[in-house]
Amino acid sequence: MTVALSALARQASAAMPFRPSRLPPSQVPPDGLSRPDARVRVTLHALLDRCAVLGPDLPNGYTNHLPMALHALAGLGADADRLETFAQRYLARQGLAWADAVDAAEAPPPARVLPGWQRLRGLADAHGTLREAMAQGLALHGTGPWVRGVLPALWPGLGAAALHGPIRVAHALQAGHAGELASALAFWASRWRPLPKVAAADPLPLADWAAALQAAAGQLRLEAPPISRRLAEAGCSPLYRDLLARAPQALPLGEALARLVPLAVQGYAMTGDFTLLHLVTGLRAVRVLLPWLPPQADAGVLWRMVVAGWLAAPLHRATPQPLPEPDSLPACRPGRPCVRPPAPRTTTM
Repeated sequence: MTVALSALARQASAAMPFRPSRLPPSQVPPDGLSRPDARVRVTLHALLDRCAVLGPDLPNGYTNHLPMALHALAGLGADADRLETFAQRYLARQGLAWADAVDAAEAPPPARVLPGWQRLRGLADAHGTLREAMAQGLALHGTGPWVRGVLPALWPGLGAAALHGPIRVAHALQAGHAGELASALAFWASRWRPLPKVAAADPLPLADWAAALQAAAGQLRLEAPPISRRLAEAGCSPLYRDLLARAPQALPLGEALARLVPLAVQGYAMTGDFTLLHLVTGLRAVRVLLPWLPPQADAGVLWRMVVAGWLAAPLHRATPQPLPEPDSLPACRPGRPCVRPPAPRTTTM
């Protein structure tokens, strides 16, 4: 499996060029929403308004995905009726309703916390106060200045809530909804938990390091259900420290992202593991956030997240699947669904 994954990662690096956007934030078009149907945008924003009074977590303790899912559906071409139907079904499936939420407008305003919101990072109970701080900041300073000022403080805790913190912020930025952006930034801040730093020691060439990472798949055999708990456990392991010490952490952030995306994509494609799926969507969020991050943003945060995510994945229970040949991949175009490619002609690994 290790040899196959290493070869696939090298193939992906060559076949899937990845150049992070260098456009300023004001010129970055929202993926899939650059020319939306007017009614879809109105409906999406109306639903995101209502999402603002829902908590960030579901009754079962897992993350509330509704705001992110609504934006993703709109980007995939869902019409207004589809968005409304999805929202109602999602709430019903979780045992919730719009009326279950407390109207944020009726809640007493918290004390002004703009100068000191960072002291509340990592406090789940402070989500409401943090949301008010983020809303105040956006209103006073505007989206661009406030987000560029906040992200450096949030960046070290990239793995917040199993990467749902940055994922939700990326969706909110692309949706262009200030209320959802305030909620998303507050969610990231309230679940903020940096992974341990490890100083580089004899870094390996990227291909050799990727092989070492892949060889470590499933060695920790972590079974705790919440991904965030497994990430924390992985970050305390000697294997995490060893892999991180040998990682080429000196690469700039954009280049590191370009090298790590194929590893996460191919790992998920071969195993279907849910934790690696979070890595894929989390790295996609980082790509969206790149124009908002300072050029000197610590790339080591990304390496820490990928190593912990890979070790947290219960790959000892995964059955690797062969990938399709490159020429059999479907041609996907906006407005046209992808057609499943024919069965791959590869040997089992």
